[in-house]
Amino acid sequence: MGLSRPLGLLLIVAGISAHAQVFEGLDLTPKKKPKTRVSVTLTVPVPGAQVFIDGEAAGEPPLAEKVVKPGEHTLKVERPGYRTIEETITAVASKKTDFSYTLVAVGAVVTIDSSTEGATCSIDGAEPESLPLTKVLSEGKHALVVAADGFKSEERTIDAVLGADLEASFTLVVGEDRPAQVNLEPPERDNDLELELDPSKKEKSTPLYARWYVWAGVGAVVAGAVVTALVVTAPKPTPDPSIVCGGPCDATVGWPLR
Repeated sequence: MGLSRPLGLLLIVAGISAHAQVFEGLDLTPKKKPKTRVSVTLTVPVPGAQVFIDGEAAGEPPLAEKVVKPGEHTLKVERPGYRTIEETITAVASKKTDFSYTLVAVGAVVTIDSSTEGATCSIDGAEPESLPLTKVLSEGKHALVVAADGFKSEERTIDAVLGADLEASFTLVVGEDRPAQVNLEPPERDNDLELELDPSKKEKSTPLYARWYVWAGVGAVVAGAVVTALVVTAPKPTPDPSIVCGGPCDATVGWPLR
């Protein structure tokens, strides 16, 4: 019993030493995962193009040495007015991979604006849309109609060139499209009583020479004067002296003596 314990301890120490010799020379430090770099370029550089990797914006091409994890990733290159490129790429561990693309133009990017508040634009007869407005239009001519309440609408034809960035600015002028102002106040009435109570309205009243009853009164006066003149100038009948005086009259007033 007395020797068993020291013997056991010696065996344990010997075992540890043997294992230490086995692990001697091994690097037990955790190793870093290998990095993979991906670069994207365009054979025909297009200003404003954007690169997306797994849905996250990665920048504008040329995109040099974007670090990603090994494996499959979704890569997308897009730019308004050009056909979007989207594909799945495979990143190989510790290997730099370059992807090159050519963007193909499908239309022109047209930006339409107006200094008139509330202006809208109709393109080729479509439903009007509020300004400012940016649209990708197909190659060829397009009709723009910009309008706003109370202003003359303006029409313009633009020629869309593939891959081009165009701007169209409109300044509308006040015109016939402005809604007519309706006067809802009742017309002024020719009221003599109102004129007497408010002398300030005399200037706005109908002048005397234009009033019907003034001319009616003048006509009545003229007619009376004519009748009076006729009565005064009409000859008076001469009475018979034999009836008035029983014979020749010694004197008469207003009639000739007979």
